[in-house]
Amino acid sequence: MKMTIIVPTDFSSNAKYAAEYACELAESKDYGIHLLHSYTTSSVLDEGAQEPNDPTLKADESIQELKDELLQRHPGLSITFECSRSLIIDKLTELSSNNNYGMIIMGASGESQHKPIYYGSTTLAVAAKSEIPVLVIPNKPTQLDNTHVALLTNFKPEELDTLKAYMKWIANVDELTLIHVFKDSNKKQNVDDTLNSWAFNIREMVGIGHVNSISEQVHNDDESLDTVPEVVNNLIDQVNPSIILVTPSRKTFFERLFKSSVSKAIALELNKPAFFEKV
Repeated sequence: MKMTIIVPTDFSSNAKYAAEYACELAESKDYGIHLLHSYTTSSVLDEGAQEPNDPTLKADESIQELKDELLQRHPGLSITFECSRSLIIDKLTELSSNNNYGMIIMGASGESQHKPIYYGSTTLAVAAKSEIPVLVIPNKPTQLDNTHVALLTNFKPEELDTLKAYMKWIANVDELTLIHVFKDSNKKQNVDDTLNSWAFNIREMVGIGHVNSISEQVHNDDESLDTVPEVVNNLIDQVNPSIILVTPSRKTFFERLFKSSVSKAIALELNKPAFFEKV
């Protein structure tokens, strides 16, 4: 059976960026696309409409238009769609348990341009509950690029499952960088030895030839210094991967990564696609 990607949409620019990315992936892997919209007040009626019971709702027209737009750029794709009266999180959780769907691809945030991922809880809630992988796309045009993958690592066996799931659904990994942040109670040499050993294990067990690693120490005794989320964000910028992989055990950490820093009040936003392995 052909794998189908669920693509939630509220018809915002951010959602369309995710839909375009999903279509590019679907073309490369011969997947299908299923567009999903949950009705909201703004998506039910056009401005000035007087008939709330009109069977042809604004969202029904918008989702058909979105399908047509995507097929113009990707004419060979199989695209289905539905509009649901369920809450988006509930509907996605329901569909993720259906064997007909293999992955969810969605934007980091929805219609509001002023609510990045750490304010709007929908994306993270879906990633936390979904029984299939969730790929989160930044709020900007993002081309399909799998040349360099980064993994937030804490030397856990489930990270191997995350890598294997990514390679199954997205692409083989040519270059992988392991990112690890540690507290100042640990000696850097000991941490680096463990990191190098873990990189070797990944090369052997997953079959990835080129595995790099990078680590950084966090000093908790000085509030003026960077927090763990800031350090990780800086390392991601330094490594500049095509995509970030997140294991189920790291989801809470990933959520903290994109919240504002208490010490510096810095809002860190997702700027790379992030692949969340299923729960």
